[in-house]
Amino acid sequence: MKIAILETLETQQQWQNFSLRKIPYAYVLNPLSLVDFQSTFIQLTDIDKNLRDGRQAVKYSIGSRKSAQAAWLLIEKCQWSLSQLLRELKTLDFSSNVRDNSVLNIHGDLTVRQFFAKEKCVISPWLLQHLTPLTRIPNKWYLNDIKRVLSSQQISNITWLDERAEMRSIPAILNTLISYPQGWQINFAQGVITLLYKKSPIVSFTAVIASLPAKSNQLQVL
Repeated sequence: MKIAILETLETQQQWQNFSLRKIPYAYVLNPLSLVDFQSTFIQLTDIDKNLRDGRQAVKYSIGSRKSAQAAWLLIEKCQWSLSQLLRELKTLDFSSNVRDNSVLNIHGDLTVRQFFAKEKCVISPWLLQHLTPLTRIPNKWYLNDIKRVLSSQQISNITWLDERAEMRSIPAILNTLISYPQGWQINFAQGVITLLYKKSPIVSFTAVIASLPAKSNQLQVL
């Protein structure tokens, strides 16, 4: 699965187009955030451009158990602007009854919660955007080269060498390489790349540098 990247969500048409996606789940670059439309609720994750661990991000849940109307009314009151919506949410005092705020007095069933995200794997899309595909096999492999082939899925013949579940997916490996680059080693022999973490073999694979796909406004889910 990949996460779509949207430039903005600042107009009614943009929100409607987003809600009609097969999976209404996307990064937004301005303001930097992750938007997840879940049936009758919208979840917004406020993202710092250097975020490397999603558990440090503040998350908001907006909506009603009965229908999506409450969430839509709040978005409409904010002039269909995600920027304004996030600004309004940041002004709320969640230690008291948030419904006392006039911004939220629009629907009797509207609920708003603020909490820290639980998804460690959510990181800033800015950390991935510059990981372009490789165009040739490098003379010497560096960690940035590894991140580029993993992000671009330019690999084949994957062999897992570690039994830990958290180390047995390419997105998890990429996330760890970005967030915690210390301790990684690269062995390259007879065309096979082996990644080691703290001297323990994790995974081996071969790099496949073929014709490049068309540029996409999506990122690999981490």
